[in-house]
Amino acid sequence: MTEWLQAIDREYLGDYILGGGGSVKFAIGPAASVRRAFDELESMAIRREFVFIELGAAETNLNRSDHIFFDIAKHIDWEGLARNYIVSAFEKHGVSLAYYGNPIDFTAAAEPPGLDESVLRGYLRETLLQLYQDYAMCQEFRLAMIQLCRAEVAGLENSAEAVKRWLRGELKKVSEVKSAKLFQKIGRQNARLMLQSLAYWMRRNGAPGLVLTIDLARCLENVKKADRGPGYYYSSSALTEVYEMLRQLIDGSSSFEGMLIAIFAPAAFLSDEKRGVDRYQALKMRIFDDVRTHGRQNVLAPLVRLGEQAA
Repeated sequence: MTEWLQAIDREYLGDYILGGGGSVKFAIGPAASVRRAFDELESMAIRREFVFIELGAAETNLNRSDHIFFDIAKHIDWEGLARNYIVSAFEKHGVSLAYYGNPIDFTAAAEPPGLDESVLRGYLRETLLQLYQDYAMCQEFRLAMIQLCRAEVAGLENSAEAVKRWLRGELKKVSEVKSAKLFQKIGRQNARLMLQSLAYWMRRNGAPGLVLTIDLARCLENVKKADRGPGYYYSSSALTEVYEMLRQLIDGSSSFEGMLIAIFAPAAFLSDEKRGVDRYQALKMRIFDDVRTHGRQNVLAPLVRLGEQAA
C-alpha cells in the first residue's frame, strides 16, 4: 500500500469521512499504478463498511451530472436503506420490526408488544412526516424516499418501482411518478442536490459513507471517430464540461456528508496542454500546490502523483 493510500485510510476513511466530512482527491499515474490504487482503495473501503462505487469515463457520461447520479443510483440498495429507516424509527418506540416479513406485516408485528395495529400505523405516519420534514435532503429526494419507505410496509399503496426507475434515469414518462408528487426528471439542475441528499440518507440509515472513484482515462484520449471503440468519447467542449463538473464537486465537497470522491487520471492529465487540466484553470487552481518540495509530495494534498516519494 502506498503512503498516499495509508494516509487516505488513516486520516480520511478512519477519521474525517467517517465523521461526516466530504473530500475530493486526485491521483495521477500510469495505468498499472492507477489500477493497483483502485483495487487497494476498494479493499480499504469495504473493510471499513463504506459503500464503494467505481465509475469510468468510458462507461459514464461524465460531462452530465445527472448521468453520474443515475449510474451511482444503480449501485445503491434503495430497499435496504428504506427498511433501515423504518426499523430504526420504530425501535425508538420500543417496537421491533426486523423479523416480520418483507414487506413488514404490521398485524404480526403488533402482537408481541400487545399493541393495536392502529398504533403502529400512527407511528408510521409520524415517521414519514419526520422524513418529509428532514430538510438536510432536497424535497424531491424526500418525496422519493417516502414512496420507498411505504413499499416496506405490507398493504400500503406506493410508487416505489417507478421511483427507482426515476432515480436510475430509466423512467420514460415523468407521469409515472406523478402520484409521488414528482413532476420532473432528474437533470443537471438538481443532480448535485440529489447526490448530496443520497450521501446524507446513506449515513442516516447505517452506512458510514460512500467512496466514489472516477477514472478519467478516456477523457484524455483524442481518437478519430473511425478508430473509436465502444463507450463514450469526449469532444473539446464536452471535456471542458467534465472539468467544470469536477470543479463543482470540489467546491461543494463539504456538502457531501461522509463521501470521499477519488479521481484517477493518467499522466497526460498534467502534461497534455490540449486535453489536460491546463485547459481549465478554474480546476487547476483548486488542486495544485502553491509550494512543492522538489522530489517530495504531501500525501494529504488535493493531488498526488502515484509512484513519487511522499513527504
